[in-house]
Amino acid sequence: MYYIMDTNIWVDVTQGKIPCKDLSGKVGAVVVVAPFMIVELMRATVRGGEKYFVGDRKMFECMERLDILELTKPFVYKVLWNISNAGISKVRPETYRTLLQMMVGSTSFSDFINKTESPDSAWNRVSKWDSIHEKVLDKEIGALGKIADQGSLKSLGRHLAGIYGLGGLLPDSDKIEETFSAALEYLRLSVHKLRNGANLAKNDRGMYVDFQIFFYLADPAAVIVSNEDFSSEIAKSPQRSRIISFAQFRSL
Repeated sequence: MYYIMDTNIWVDVTQGKIPCKDLSGKVGAVVVVAPFMIVELMRATVRGGEKYFVGDRKMFECMERLDILELTKPFVYKVLWNISNAGISKVRPETYRTLLQMMVGSTSFSDFINKTESPDSAWNRVSKWDSIHEKVLDKEIGALGKIADQGSLKSLGRHLAGIYGLGGLLPDSDKIEETFSAALEYLRLSVHKLRNGANLAKNDRGMYVDFQIFFYLADPAAVIVSNEDFSSEIAKSPQRSRIISFAQFRSL
């Protein structure tokens, strides 16, 4: 089994509530990093600037010791089509490791930004990540709103099949429903909330990152560790048993 820490666990590492050794030094428990967690937390570092840089750097130092997963899109293609990336994404785990190494090797926030903006850097837009990410969230949650207005909740599997086609072929929607059951159950509840008047764009912008992380549960060896209780959002999927709290992880 391998364990994917949710954002709230990494925030506790930043604040000193969880020492890195509890993650990276636990015998028999392989902890890995979801790449969009790096983006989510790095943009918070950009927003905080010098004020929180030292604490944030300790967290990223911890991340840098761990393996990094593929992004969600190439992961899904690997699961559905048994292909490794195949040009689907130019950003690979090693690309994120380079970013973490820039952070770990920086003496200050300004030093870090200068490194990302060097001519040979693949990460020259880091200083603008906060605003860029907010626009991405607006777009993705807006798309969810369109599904809420027009689509059937039963059609979400077919909707994903259309997104993850390959060479004119579409994956089987029933297979998608089964393979990504936790992610789809969570998505359906989010759509249901929108239909009942919830303002996710204002009050639950973190749902998009949560939705992304649940895709990894398609791998039977993956376990998500979170201090957020998702039992009401994911109650039917058999994958729910592989969403555990940090207290449960600590007791392994």
